[in-house]
Formats: sequence, C-alpha cells, structure tokens
Amino acid sequence: MKEKFTRADITKVMTDAGIERAKAAGVALAIIRAMADALTAGKVIELRGLGTLEPRERKARAAHNPRTLAPVSVPTRRVIFFKLSGKLKSTLNSEGGIT
Repeated sequence: MKEKFTRADITKVMTDAGIERAKAAGVALAIIRAMADALTAGKVIELRGLGTLEPRERKARAAHNPRTLAPVSVPTRRVIFFKLSGKLKSTLNSEGGIT
C-alpha cells in the first residue's frame, strides 16, 4: 500500500515550522474547505510548482455492467481534473528532489 500524505501531515509540517498545533490544524482545514468551495463553484485552482485543479463535466454515455453485460446509462457528472506542473513533472522523472 502506498504511503499517504494527509491533513494531519500538513498540520505537522506547520507545527514543525513553529505554528501552534491548534492554529495549524485550523489553517489546514480552512485551506482545504476554501479549495473545495472554489472547485464546487466552478473555479480553477492553480498552485504554482504543483499543478492545476479544474472542475470539468463528463458527458452522459452508454456503458455496460461487466458482470451481466446489460446496458447501463451513465449520467453527466462533474469531476476534478489535475494537471501536473512542468517543474514537478520533471522533478518526479529525475533523480533529484523538489527544489
């Protein structure tokens, strides 16, 4: 199983930088909520050096149930598309770490 980086980890990074734990937890939660609200409102989030989060709409389509092969209609739905920044992409594909 791959290792996860959670909101608690973000809080720990901030506490290691000298911010009180309670304040760090509140800031991490506020950032995540603000990002979720922005995406829900249809806004694009651009984080330089990391990438861009963009809400998109997937069109309705016809599919099939893999078990029964019965046709199924998949309705239109909203998804979040993530595009990696060029800098992070090159860092991930090289030997060095993020600078």
